[in-house]
Amino acid sequence: MDISKNIFRGYDIRGIVPEEIDENVALAIGKGFATLMKREGNSSIIVGRDARLSGDSLFKALCEGINSIGMDVIDIGHCMTPMTYFAREILNIKPSIMITASHNPKEYNGFKMCGMGKDTIYGEEIQEFRRFLEKGEFDESKEKGKVIEHNLREEYISYIVDRVKLGNRDLKVAVDCGSGAAGWFAREFLERLGVKNFLIECETPDGNFPIHHPDPSQEKHMLAFEEFIRENKCDIGIAYDGDADRIICFDENGRINFGDEFMIIIWRDLIKKYPGADAILDVKCTQSLYEDLERIGAKPRFVKVGSSLIKADIRKNNLVFAGEYAGHIYFNDEYFGFDDSFYSTARILKILSNTDKKYSELLDGITRYIGTPEKIVKVTDETKFEIVEKCVNCFKEKGYKVIDIDGARVIYDGGWGLVRASNTGPNLTIKAEAVTEEKCTEIMSEIEETINQFSK
Repeated sequence: MDISKNIFRGYDIRGIVPEEIDENVALAIGKGFATLMKREGNSSIIVGRDARLSGDSLFKALCEGINSIGMDVIDIGHCMTPMTYFAREILNIKPSIMITASHNPKEYNGFKMCGMGKDTIYGEEIQEFRRFLEKGEFDESKEKGKVIEHNLREEYISYIVDRVKLGNRDLKVAVDCGSGAAGWFAREFLERLGVKNFLIECETPDGNFPIHHPDPSQEKHMLAFEEFIRENKCDIGIAYDGDADRIICFDENGRINFGDEFMIIIWRDLIKKYPGADAILDVKCTQSLYEDLERIGAKPRFVKVGSSLIKADIRKNNLVFAGEYAGHIYFNDEYFGFDDSFYSTARILKILSNTDKKYSELLDGITRYIGTPEKIVKVTDETKFEIVEKCVNCFKEKGYKVIDIDGARVIYDGGWGLVRASNTGPNLTIKAEAVTEEKCTEIMSEIEETINQFSK
């Protein structure tokens, strides 16, 4: 079957519907994945889907493909991506597929797959799966599989609220579900967690994302929510992306706190339990996090961006906690080590409800660098990695120190700049941070000028 190679990305399968992904593609993915999982001795595959408009039709085709191989589908229905990971743990069924395009625009959809191991399939495994699909050598079965419904709502919410208990402080909490999958569960979750005063924006799931784009890590989408927090005098604001595996918090002033600052607050709490713990941070993270980790006695190191990569590092090194700038947060302390925005919500509210401090005061003592928003540079999937490689070499030739574990984090006197290839789209990601706004602008300009040399 002729399937676009571009949909097989770094962490998942993702593309535009119906130009790149349609029911025929979903059918082939179902057949191919079921064939491989059946050969590994499995009999069932967990399948969930978020609020995207194409989700139901792709689900139907995917299930047809899985069932045709003689495997059952455990249908956990419309859900958040973390619920598929949770189902794998609770049901002890390792293969799963989540139909989602996460934070991408509404015309996209895709598939996040987990196989025999603990984590999502990514990198070369996805390319191997692509080559397997191209061969079309799927198993056949006279006896078709079934679709078995399993409503996970009660098990999932109960698991979190039974284990995370809030303090005595009554908090006023603002939540933005981004018209995504979180809207199906947020109200019940907050009520059962014990949050007595909360306000929810963009609650109704709608694959058109009519109010704003479902990526809260892009602050331009969250300006109205920031004002909402201030107007309603909330103690904290919490926003989720389209499939709710990411969380972005806002302080009582409506100031956005990306995943790196969220990690500072969590690590300050965790380090009391795990003195000297190893701590990883992706190359997008603020220098403030690195400095604070050293100050509290943790052992920080930079790693590549990407939820699949982070989870693999957590498993390999038995890390207690990790996170990413973009809002993927992973608790291996008292949880399963996968990125779950609701569990992260419970943990941050637990900290805040057990102190008299304002949310902003939980970050007292950090160095406040001036940072640019994350900027997207449109290129092509065919050229993005080549452009980044040329940028890395160029900066090294100029004599800069370059952390090249994931693109180029270029170290300047008083700041740093970043250029890396996105693993989820035909883009480059660039940003900068420095001690002054002037220096930050200067760094960003050099990054952009360097890219322009190689992207014409």
